[in-house]
Amino acid sequence: MPGTIHVRSAEPADVSEIHTMIGELASFEDLRHQFVATVDDLTESFFGETPVAGALVAEEGETGRLIGYAIWFTTFSTFLGKAGLWLEDLYVRPDWRGQGAGKQLLVAVAGEAKQRGSGRYEWNVLDWNQRAIDFYRAAGAEILPDWRVVRMDESGIARLSER
Repeated sequence: MPGTIHVRSAEPADVSEIHTMIGELASFEDLRHQFVATVDDLTESFFGETPVAGALVAEEGETGRLIGYAIWFTTFSTFLGKAGLWLEDLYVRPDWRGQGAGKQLLVAVAGEAKQRGSGRYEWNVLDWNQRAIDFYRAAGAEILPDWRVVRMDESGIARLSER
């Protein structure tokens, strides 16, 4: 039976396990073929000279085993004239779902957003992940029906930038 859960800022020693959990999330979302990040990529992104993202981990309180993570980065809203926070990933290992780890991570990132004076806290959710949609709605989030994700990969960026 799951024990207590503690959320804290990630440390460099956590990155390998975060990387493993990102792989688990990619498999769950049937996107494993898109997962190419390395431990070194993540370490540089979180702890390099110019960090571009932040990470929190949820750990089982008695063993310290990592059971989930949240990764976020700063955005900007021209409409608000303020920075925002984008939740890139929120993941809890299957055996720990429904025990409060996801809520603790979501709340902790909201605390980060509040501390930074963010005007928005946003993220994506897959349309087939009803459990996540219900979880986010219960937390007070609004699912925006009129917006679509627009993405360009590295090759698209290169082609467009050379026009």
